[in-house]
Amino acid sequence: MSAGGEGELTLTVRMRVSPEPEQRQAILDLMRRYRDALNYSVRVIIANRALSLTKAHKLLYNDLRERYGLPSRIAQDCYREAIAIAKAWLRNPKRGDMPTVKSLSMWLTHEQDYRVKGGYVELAGATGSG
Repeated sequence: MSAGGEGELTLTVRMRVSPEPEQRQAILDLMRRYRDALNYSVRVIIANRALSLTKAHKLLYNDLRERYGLPSRIAQDCYREAIAIAKAWLRNPKRGDMPTVKSLSMWLTHEQDYRVKGGYVELAGATGSG
């Protein structure tokens, strides 16, 4: 192994799911709250240059839980994604307007935000719990 080759490995998995009809609206609501929370988080992180997990957590965690109703782990994933977006924008020498997320998508952590059981995906917070 070459020098500097050690470190954390990140795996990204994209899934397209078909929610049960009775869960569809709850999942869409959660995804809209996540998107709104993500845009809020990006603005706060950029304004405060809070590019570390510790700083972002102190600034955002309670707001994401209370204002946006995100489950604990999803709130953490939200500000982690916001840090990544903010860092990319701040590093871009030709940056334009502050980034805004428009699409519905979420960063999720396996076994904490979602589980795959018997061919089904169980999503934390989709029923309003968390």
